[in-house]
Amino acid sequence: CYWLDRENRLNFCVKIATMNNKKRNEKILKIACDFLEKINFEVEKAFVEDVEGEENQVLVGVTVTNPAGLIGFKGKNLVSVQLILGLMVRNQVGENIRVLLDVNNYRVEQRERLEKTVRGLAEKCLLSHRNVALANMSSYERRICHMIVSEISGVVSESEGEGEERHVVIKPKRD
Repeated sequence: CYWLDRENRLNFCVKIATMNNKKRNEKILKIACDFLEKINFEVEKAFVEDVEGEENQVLVGVTVTNPAGLIGFKGKNLVSVQLILGLMVRNQVGENIRVLLDVNNYRVEQRERLEKTVRGLAEKCLLSHRNVALANMSSYERRICHMIVSEISGVVSESEGEGEERHVVIKPKRD
């Protein structure tokens, strides 16, 4: 991975992308930092790395001085900024690359919160033998929930609802 410091010097992390992705990731890093600067977010630190096990997907991690405005309520701004950044990358790099934006480790903390909630509700489902519905979530959050539930024996998960009302339901596994 790579990151820019406050003086816009390119630095390298221990984990380096494959050589054919090196230049692409450097370009993605520059696109991301330039974009965030243009929308008035001072980037203190930034990196780009390929997501293991996912083809044509990169994680762009940034640290900014005031992350609340960039993340927004329940990550809504982050989703929008990620979408715009993904379109910019596709347009400027010329490849269909899925960009996952993480601001001040929000995604890591979000996953930890979801995992704790899902595991607790899966336990409730196992004890009560009843379906348990989670709150409405984005597709990214639902995917995380499904991956967590798949690791727990005795329960399964499904997405239900439409649009903004879409959510995960944890169900006891039927034999």
